[in-house]
Amino acid sequence: MSRWNIVQIAFYGVGESRRTINLRQNDVTILTGRSGTGKSAIIEAIDYCLGSESCDLPFFVRRRAIGVAVHWTDGNIDMLVGRVVPDGGKGTEKMFVKTGAGLALPSSFDRMQGPAPRATAKQLIERAFKIADIEDADVDEKWTVGKATIRHITPYLYLTSDVIISKSKLLHDFDDPNKVRDLKATMPYFLQAVDQETVLIQRKLRRLEAAYGRLERQSKSQQKSRSMVTERALALLTHASGVGLVDAPSPETSEPELLALLREITDFDINRTDVELGDQLGPLEEARKQAVRSVSSKREERNALRALVKDSSGFETTVSEQYQKLKLVGHLRLGAGVCPVCQNPSEVGTEIANAISNSLSIIQQEVASVQQVAPELIEQLERAEDDLKSTNSRIQEIERQIRGAIQQNDALRRADDLAQARAMTIGRVEQFLETTVEDFQQPSINLGDLQSQIDELRDLVDPQALRDKIADAENMVSNYSTEMLAQLPSTEPLTGARMQFLADGRIKIIESVRQRSLHLVEVGSDQNYLAIHLALLFGLHKHFEQVSSPIPGLLVIDQISRPYYPKDEKAEDERDLSEMKDDDDRRAMTQIVDFIFAETAKAAGLQVLLIEHAYMANDARYVDATVERWTKENGQKLIPDDWPERGE
Repeated sequence: MSRWNIVQIAFYGVGESRRTINLRQNDVTILTGRSGTGKSAIIEAIDYCLGSESCDLPFFVRRRAIGVAVHWTDGNIDMLVGRVVPDGGKGTEKMFVKTGAGLALPSSFDRMQGPAPRATAKQLIERAFKIADIEDADVDEKWTVGKATIRHITPYLYLTSDVIISKSKLLHDFDDPNKVRDLKATMPYFLQAVDQETVLIQRKLRRLEAAYGRLERQSKSQQKSRSMVTERALALLTHASGVGLVDAPSPETSEPELLALLREITDFDINRTDVELGDQLGPLEEARKQAVRSVSSKREERNALRALVKDSSGFETTVSEQYQKLKLVGHLRLGAGVCPVCQNPSEVGTEIANAISNSLSIIQQEVASVQQVAPELIEQLERAEDDLKSTNSRIQEIERQIRGAIQQNDALRRADDLAQARAMTIGRVEQFLETTVEDFQQPSINLGDLQSQIDELRDLVDPQALRDKIADAENMVSNYSTEMLAQLPSTEPLTGARMQFLADGRIKIIESVRQRSLHLVEVGSDQNYLAIHLALLFGLHKHFEQVSSPIPGLLVIDQISRPYYPKDEKAEDERDLSEMKDDDDRRAMTQIVDFIFAETAKAAGLQVLLIEHAYMANDARYVDATVERWTKENGQKLIPDDWPERGE
């Protein structure tokens, strides 16, 4: 046996209390019983020990059981998995995992070995099942599309009561919106159409493609920005050449060369003119330059003060509110030598009064400090605003003086125009270099290396080849399931129909007469839905066996008798096949049981646990496979009534 089977399921109570369910490997195990004996808790116990986040064990189990454990084996290696059962609420994070040869579950839960956090325990189980077959750098990510985990195998292990005759649910947990996306994404891996290495390559490829898209957009934006910088630089240099500041640039000049020419212009001596401008203009231009520099400095100072005033204003509001509240304390007689509460003479009261008075004094001082600082800050801001306005006015006045000096002499008008044009041009160049160029100075984006990585990964992952492999797996499961469907009792339109399985958790039924494709909901009849679910699960497990999938060789089926024993409140005990009045129902049940035993015997490493309300006393195989019978007559059930409750 190479597929993993369960040897034993154990429930532990206080002290040495232990209840064990023994399962047969590579065979059918049957557990029958009346309602309310805990049959459904078997599935919940298995699932809980596979690292589920929640604990769905029923209340009567939690009330008396402190732990649960499952003994797995693949014929060579044993794995013991245990978990603490909470008294209520979600599942606990403490688990136990131990692997080795010849292991057995301990007699009491306090002897469980291999304690580990739930996340670590899940990884250990995945490693044993060979689900985690390669190292994953992102293994700690909360959610990764396509990365298979132990929590993704449950749809293939359980045919639960809510699924077995459902017309809408195909597999366990496929109706859970929080799980179904991951379950569908990992199905190709469990079908062995892809391996984990391919999954990780696909994930890395998706990330690189997304990063490439972002960088490509950034690169286009950067190129557009650089194009704008080049155009503006050319325009400025052309204008500068018209006033004699620089030679006209060539259109082929590179962007760095254009920027270097612009920086040279900023060093040009504005007083170097072809015509003498007189004694007044030079000092005025120098004064204007200094005033412009002063404006820049004062603007920064003004902006900083604005932010500070805004912060202090909010703080002052808060402190003032506290100050108004503290005025209420004035009604206390703090200086009268009596207790401020009961008004009686008291040394302790006097101490309290002094302490309150001191606290009030401190807070009043803080209020006064805040109220003193705020006006000072506002005054500084007002002075800064005034200084800025004054300096701007000074610039305007200087410019008026410059214009006036130029206008005084027609002979200097041409030189004045030239100097003014040069000054204005230099100013525009300086502004351009200090703002626009700095804003767009970004490191060059190299998409070539990233594209090479993407091409290399695409060579490793051929999309068409992957689609072909998935289609092949779908065909294999479809063929197996169709063959098995023919062995199960059914009615029209299922009789003689074909099943078409899709690797996203869907099926289609191709009816035999008109070859129409039917969805699951269109099939009708509980018996038909039972046949579909049985055929699909056994078909999947046959495929898992053929491709050596890491899915354990376990299939837990909850009540195949559902279509044949309608719900009856009076029928609370085990039901025998002879109690069925309809001969067709008895034949159908016998046919289904024959199918389960036959398919299990043909499979290598498949273990079926059948949980039933029905008992077939005349079927020797059924009787031999029944390891537990919980009837009214024997009074047995999962957790004995004589177990002490927790905390007793």
